[in-house]
Amino acid sequence: MPRRAVITGWGRCVPPVTLSNADLEHLMDTDDEWIVQRTGIRNRRLSHVEATDLAELAARRALACAGMEASDLDLIVVATCTPELLCPSTAAMVQDRIGAIGSAAFDLNAACSGFVYGTSVVAGLIQAGFAHKVLLIGAEKLHYAMDYRDRSTSILFGDGAGAAVFEPSEDGAGVLAVDLGADGGKGSTMVIRSMGSQGEPGPTNDPETFRLHFEGQAVFKIAVQNISASARRVLELAGLTADDVDLVVPHQANARIIESATRRLGIEEDRVFMNIAELGNTAAASIPMAISDALDAGRVQPGDTIVLTAFGGGVTWGSIALKWGDRTQPVGVHEGELPDTDMTVFDLLRENLDFYAPLHADEPPIT
Repeated sequence: MPRRAVITGWGRCVPPVTLSNADLEHLMDTDDEWIVQRTGIRNRRLSHVEATDLAELAARRALACAGMEASDLDLIVVATCTPELLCPSTAAMVQDRIGAIGSAAFDLNAACSGFVYGTSVVAGLIQAGFAHKVLLIGAEKLHYAMDYRDRSTSILFGDGAGAAVFEPSEDGAGVLAVDLGADGGKGSTMVIRSMGSQGEPGPTNDPETFRLHFEGQAVFKIAVQNISASARRVLELAGLTADDVDLVVPHQANARIIESATRRLGIEEDRVFMNIAELGNTAAASIPMAISDALDAGRVQPGDTIVLTAFGGGVTWGSIALKWGDRTQPVGVHEGELPDTDMTVFDLLRENLDFYAPLHADEPPIT
């Protein structure tokens, strides 16, 4: 059997503060029915700590699940488009915190496709024998870039982190095929300008420039087309058909996108895992968080054929076909939690609301 990369540990970190659709009704002209009908989202989580803290806890949980010490790792990769700092990388900070002495570490940014892109990198290194034990994390603190009176963006996104440990396998389990793609010409449909070097040196204080730019209708069409096409290609590369798939774990972007894309593939609802209703779109964190939730829910069995598929800013897309290994229960459990907070959701949103207030000076006051 060829050497492949198989997932042996998994974990997630869900921030404790919930932003519900009812909360959003106080901030903008919207309601629960309107949001659910268009997105499938009822709640999303906001983090009171940094993305690095989320990544660290997800990492510790994944390592405990795999029964592995951090010192055993060869490499840590963090997929994120909202790093706490550009330098040092989130991966380097996680490496230091968990004690993965001597491991390599780097960040990867493919927006919402980040975990799929990261899996392709990790799988390639393990298959080539250049790495043996790798920790891949998806972590995002997206709420900082949201204008919470703009219902085209802020109803969608939440914060969180998920992680997976990959190890070599020679029993047929692991990553079977990879499909990746991008179309930079459509990159203007999803833009976060605030973290780049564009413009004069110095901080960006213009709310219009800072906030997420998102063209919802254009993104919907591009996402449905490219997710379904990518998933179809990866199945062909693996020598499989849609009938062979036990579970699709898609990026949790929008329930309507997921339903439309999997319908094109001929995959029924009962073979698709979604947790978007309670977590929203967590970008690169969504697939590893969904993998962890799917395992907790008993939706993954040993030897299952699973497709991971995603679409994100850039624009990027990608799919992974993999065969699950022989273990679906954790070896151990990490008992740590995030620091407690007594902040309400509106406490967490106050800085965002104040910063973007000039854009809404002519609108009714927030109730």
